[in-house]
Amino acid sequence: MFKTLQQLMLGTLRRQMIVGMTIIVTLMMGLFVWNTTQRQQTVKIEQYKDQAIAIADSLATSSAIWVASRDFSGLQEIVNGVSHYPNLSHAMVLGLRGQIQAHTDPSKVGLYINNLPQDNNNQLIQFSTDSIDVTKAIRLTERKIGWVIIGLDRKLYIDEITEIKIKSVYYALTSIFFGVFITTLASRYLTRRLYVIQKVADEVQEGAHHLRVNMQGTDEAALLAKQFDSMLDSLALREAQLSSFYSLDLVGLTITSPEKGWISINACLCTMLEYSEQELQKMTWVDLTHPEDLEADVEQFTKLLANESDGYSLEKRFISRTGKVIDTMLVVRCVRKDDGSVDYLVAMVQDISQQKADAIQIEQLAYFDPLTELPNRRLLHDRLNQALVFSDRNLHYGALLFLDLDNFKTLNDTLGHDIGDMLLQQVAKRLISITREGDTVTRFGGDEFVILLENLHKNAVIAAAETKTIGNKILATINQPYNIAGHTYISSTCIGASLFLGHQTTPDELLKQADISMYQAKKAGRNVFCFFDPQMQSTITNRVALERDLLYALKHQQFQLYYQVQVDSSNRPLGAEALIRWIHPERGIVPPFNFIPLAEDTGIIIEIGKWVIESACIQLKLWQKNSNTAVLSLSINVSAKQFHQADFVKTIIKMIDVHDINPSLLKIELTESLLLINIEEIINKMNSLAEMGIQFSLDDFGTGYSSLQYLKKLPLYQLKIDQSFVRDLGIDSNDKIIVKTIISMAHSLGLNVIAEGVENEEQQQYLISQGCINFQGYLFSKPVPIKEFERLIENDI
Repeated sequence: MFKTLQQLMLGTLRRQMIVGMTIIVTLMMGLFVWNTTQRQQTVKIEQYKDQAIAIADSLATSSAIWVASRDFSGLQEIVNGVSHYPNLSHAMVLGLRGQIQAHTDPSKVGLYINNLPQDNNNQLIQFSTDSIDVTKAIRLTERKIGWVIIGLDRKLYIDEITEIKIKSVYYALTSIFFGVFITTLASRYLTRRLYVIQKVADEVQEGAHHLRVNMQGTDEAALLAKQFDSMLDSLALREAQLSSFYSLDLVGLTITSPEKGWISINACLCTMLEYSEQELQKMTWVDLTHPEDLEADVEQFTKLLANESDGYSLEKRFISRTGKVIDTMLVVRCVRKDDGSVDYLVAMVQDISQQKADAIQIEQLAYFDPLTELPNRRLLHDRLNQALVFSDRNLHYGALLFLDLDNFKTLNDTLGHDIGDMLLQQVAKRLISITREGDTVTRFGGDEFVILLENLHKNAVIAAAETKTIGNKILATINQPYNIAGHTYISSTCIGASLFLGHQTTPDELLKQADISMYQAKKAGRNVFCFFDPQMQSTITNRVALERDLLYALKHQQFQLYYQVQVDSSNRPLGAEALIRWIHPERGIVPPFNFIPLAEDTGIIIEIGKWVIESACIQLKLWQKNSNTAVLSLSINVSAKQFHQADFVKTIIKMIDVHDINPSLLKIELTESLLLINIEEIINKMNSLAEMGIQFSLDDFGTGYSSLQYLKKLPLYQLKIDQSFVRDLGIDSNDKIIVKTIISMAHSLGLNVIAEGVENEEQQQYLISQGCINFQGYLFSKPVPIKEFERLIENDI
C-alpha cells in the first residue's frame, strides 16, 4: 500500500515538484496562521487587560470619597454608572475586610469576599475561562480604605479570536491552493522539455533508434538533450560496429543461455563448423567438442556456473560436420542476474589452425633440417644437454656417433647436387629405420650426421659394446645399394663414437671427441667404426673378437667339462662338480670368469647351459654302467638367465628321459642372485624338479642376499659355503663365526652342508669340528678332465 501510494505521488519529477511545493507552502502557511493567531490573541489579551485595569482605576478613584464618608447610596450610584461599560460582567466596592458595600447586582451587597490581595499588594489580575477579574485597592491619600473588583466578559474577545483564526485558515487554504496551482503550472513548464527527452527515450527503447531530441536552447534541459542525442549517436555507431564485427568472418560469435540454449549465432561460426544456424540450434557444445578436450571445457564451465569465475579462455578442438578437427581459441564471458546466477554467455571462437600450423613450420625451420627433416645442430645441442642430465641422474651411459659419408663430394661433382640431396634423404631414412626409439638422428651439415644414443648400460664395457653393435648395423645399412633417379650407387661411411656419463664432458667436447674419432676412422680406411678412447677401442675389439670366438667354440665343440671331486669327512668320493672349460686353439684353456660374463650379456649362456646339462647327463649315464661310479652324484651350475627360461623344466626332464639317468644323482647348483626376482616362479620350478628327485644346492652361500623367509620355502638339499670364508679360517676369527653360523643354520633347516675351497687339513678339521662333513677343494683334487677324474676315483684318491 505504501509503495503504491509512493509510486502514485512521487513517480515522476513533476509529481515530486508538486508534492514538494505543496508540503512547503502548507508548512509555511500553517506556521504563518499559527504565529498570526498567537500574536492577535496576545494583543487582544493585553487590550482587555488594560481596559479592565483602566475601569478598576477609574472606579477606585471615583469611589474613594464615598467609601471614606460611608455613603453607600452614592457609592451604589457610582457602581451603577460603571455597569453600563461594554463587556463589564460585574463591578463591586468592598471594605477593607471584604464586605461588599456596592455591587452591580444589589442583591449581593453586604456579602463578604475572602480572596483579597495580601500584604502590600494593591492590585490583583485574574484570568478565567469567561472573564478577566481585576482587584484594585481604594486609597485616600496614602491610606488604603477599601477594594474595587471589576470583571470583563471574555465572550467578545473569544469571538474575535475565533474570527481571526477562521480568516487565517481561509487565507492559508487559499494561499495553498494558489501555490499548488502555480507550482503545477511551473512544474509543467519546467519539465516539459524533460518529458520531450523521456518520450524520445521511450520510443528509442521501443526500437525507433533513428529518433533524436533536437532541442534548442542553452538551459540545462537543452544541454541534457544534446548529450542524450550524442549518446544515442555513439550507441548507434557502436551498435553498427558491433553488428559489423558480428557479421564479419573474423571470429565465431554466439550468445547462449543456460535456460534457453542458443540465442544467436553469427555466420562465421556456422561457416567454421559447416552447419547452418538452424542445425546448430538443435545441437549442444558437447556435440561439437573433440572428446579429448571436453573434460577441460566442462570443468571451466562448471566453475562459471558455480560463481567461481566470470569467464575463461582455453585452446579447444571442435569437430565440423565433415569430421574435420578445428583448433580454436575459445573465450567465454558471462552476464549475471541480480541473484548471481548466469543470465547469458557470450562465446568467441577463433580458428587458430593456421597459427598452429605456422608455429609448427617455424619450429620445423628452427630445429629441423629442411632437406632430410631430421633435427639440426640446434635441436641436437638441446637434446644432448638433456641426455647429459638424464645420464647423470640414472647413471646410464650414452654415446655420440659422428658419421661422414665417403666420396660424397665426388657424387655431387659428377651427378649433381640434386642427386647428392636425394642420397642424403635416403641415408636419413635408413638411419631412422635402424636406430632405437628414443635415440636422436640429426643432420649436422653437408654429408655429416650425428646420432645420439641414450640409456645404454651402466657398465662402460657393455655400453661400448651396445654402441659398437649399433655402429655395425649402421655401417651395414649404409653399404646397401641406392637407387637414385635411375642410378645405382653404393656408399659407405666412417663412424666416430664417444661415450659419456653424466656431466663429465660438455656437449661441445663430446662433439669434438666424436669428430676426432671419425677422422681416426677415415685414416684407418673406409667403412670403419672407431671409438675416441684408444684403450676402449682395444677393449671393444677384444670383446667383439671374444664374442665371435664364443659362437665358433659352441659350434665346433671347443668346450669341455672338468670335474672336481666332492668327498665326505673320511675323504671318500661322493660325487663331483662339473666345471666348464674353453679349450681355445690359440688362447689355450680359457677359465670361466673370462668368458661366462660375456656369455651372460650376449645370451650365449643359454646354449652353453644346454650343452652343459646334456654333457652331464651323458656322463651320469656312463657312470651308472660302472659299479665304482654308479652312486656318484654330479653337480652342474645353472645361470639365472638360463633358469628363468620358460622351457627350463621341460629341457631338464627331456634330457633325463633321453639319457635314462637317475634324477637323484643330478645336483643343480644355483646362486643367491637368482632369488632376487620372481621368487614364486623359482619355487614352482624347483618343486617340479625336486619331485623327480633332482637335488638343489645353493652355491656361494653367504656372499649374496638370501631371505630366510624364502629360503625355508625352497626345496634345497644343500648349502655350499663359499671358498672366500674357508680360505682364511686359520687367521680370521670373523670367517670362523660366519662358517659356524652357516653350518648351524643349515642343520636347523635340515640341510646338508658342503664347503668349497678346502686347501689344507687345518681347514678341514675345523669344519668337521663344527659339523660340516662334505668338502671340495684342492686338498682333494683340482678340477681335472674326465679320464683323470676316473683314475682318481679308481685309486680312492
